[in-house]
Amino acid sequence: MNQEQSRDIKEAARRSGADLVGIVRVADLPEHREEMESMLPGAKSVVVVAARHSLAALRSPKLQMGQFDTMYTYQQAGWTAQALARHLEALGFPSLAVPAFLPLDMQAPKKGMRGEICWRRAGVRSGLGSYGENGLLVTREYGAAVRLSGVLTRAELVPDAPLKEDACDHCGRCLAACPSGALSGQGKINKKLCGDQIFQFGLRAYRDFLEGLVTLPREEAVKTIQGFELRELWQTFMTGNYYYCFACQAQCSATLLP
Repeated sequence: MNQEQSRDIKEAARRSGADLVGIVRVADLPEHREEMESMLPGAKSVVVVAARHSLAALRSPKLQMGQFDTMYTYQQAGWTAQALARHLEALGFPSLAVPAFLPLDMQAPKKGMRGEICWRRAGVRSGLGSYGENGLLVTREYGAAVRLSGVLTRAELVPDAPLKEDACDHCGRCLAACPSGALSGQGKINKKLCGDQIFQFGLRAYRDFLEGLVTLPREEAVKTIQGFELRELWQTFMTGNYYYCFACQAQCSATLLP
């Protein structure tokens, strides 16, 4: 495809709900090339789409507001990717949307902790932003308050260049805001500390809940089953949304709102 056709593809993504769109060649993501070839043999390009958060929701004292916004924002990114994949296929190019959130490969070695493509890396190499002190993709338009998804396609699209300037101003507010002390700057993350905070009722909590039940006397086990923890776990199962912290995204000073 030429430059004009590639612009048309990006415009189609925006019409489908993308707030930001970038293109990177499969050859420029060598870390994922084997994985991408297994998903779509002959794939040439990756279209990265970003959906922006509501900052008011992420900053709300009521946790559920940020959780609901996260669920919606992931859905928006996913819907956009699906619509764009269908659009490309209608043009004659085999294409598929790659999940950014769930479902993920739960088998070893990934165990549900890594997706097929690192969308932060793809976002940086497609010019959507740069790495922040918190290790997230920081965009000029929305700071770190975005969720990413994308499309793998056999269309040979014209790639975007990575940013020449740094989108992160390295103010350090994200580091100071981290409630678990998991961030130490320059993208370094203590994943154990971060995971304990952000996945409070994720798979780890579910496993611990089950292990705890088998050691309790029956009466105590019944009380535990009737308690808050199982209700919160059930809600997580129903929504697929188990984030319990948005501090580093909400405090990013690169965002438009004060």
